[in-house]
Amino acid sequence: MIGIEKRRVQRTGSSSYIITLPKEWVDSVKLKSGDYILVEKFGDKLVLIPPNVEPAQLRINIRVYPGVDVSQVFRSILGAYITGYNIINVVFDKNIPELAKFISDVKNLVRIKLPGIEVVEETYNTITFKVLLNIQEIPLINAIKRLHLIVNSMLQDAIELLKTGDLNIAHGIIQRDDEADRFHHMIARELSMALLDIKIQHELGLSNVTEALSYRIIARNLERIADHAVNIAKRVIAIQGLRNSGPLIADYLVKDAELFNKAMNSLYTLSRREAEEVINQTKQFVETLEDILYNKIVVAPIDIKEKVIATLILDSVKRIARYSNGIAESVLNIKIAKTNELDVK
Repeated sequence: MIGIEKRRVQRTGSSSYIITLPKEWVDSVKLKSGDYILVEKFGDKLVLIPPNVEPAQLRINIRVYPGVDVSQVFRSILGAYITGYNIINVVFDKNIPELAKFISDVKNLVRIKLPGIEVVEETYNTITFKVLLNIQEIPLINAIKRLHLIVNSMLQDAIELLKTGDLNIAHGIIQRDDEADRFHHMIARELSMALLDIKIQHELGLSNVTEALSYRIIARNLERIADHAVNIAKRVIAIQGLRNSGPLIADYLVKDAELFNKAMNSLYTLSRREAEEVINQTKQFVETLEDILYNKIVVAPIDIKEKVIATLILDSVKRIARYSNGIAESVLNIKIAKTNELDVK
């Protein structure tokens, strides 16, 4: 069936207009002559909604066979969650070794990583999850701000870790990654649903699909920055602290965090100028990091293990800067998506 029809608007009376609808459309949603429909305005769009339409309860069945591990099952559930499914039914083959433990591990991982999802039915080899998340309870920008705060706290702790070598701080950073993942997955789900439903797009305060895609990039970059904070923590643990190069790298991670927070502030204020500053400063910063690597770290008279770890951590510092740059570029796209006039000066 054709999804788009061009219809002429006709005037009737002094203050009303009418359009006709294709018969196959009317039949497909079970409308008949005399029925009412809901007409809603979202920004510059009009949406026609049959009154008997109920909120979609999208359901997916996932079958799990022997030979796969818990992480593979979780990634399938995660994909269904982000795509917008409300009911996720998982059926496990009865021949999976240690089936009860396997299912328990899957449930625990889902609870840790995915907000707003609960087990509503369960047998010895099946689980049915239902997503109870209400997007109106946590607006998109609030979820973004919360994820920003989590990631920034991880970066600040990573700075302190490099300065002091306190491994307790490192373990705290690693543990906080689960919370960052939860908010990232929730934001990804909200934005996927916005692409499917213009009403949800409006509820999230999005002007169009382009804006939704830009927010998706921002959320992904935030999650990747959190991952690199975890990488730094794990590498410091591996060598039990950077005795010689830690304070030097910490100074550059401070500048990294400043760039990151400036990029996020440009989002909250929709400042084109601030976003452009982040992009320009990132380029210079990355060049400086390359110089530090070759002229200070590589030639430094330090233990070879520490030299390798320091090199890897500097790579994470560089990648964090580039993800901040990506956030700033997305801000520019959002800014343009919201207006048809822009002054570049």
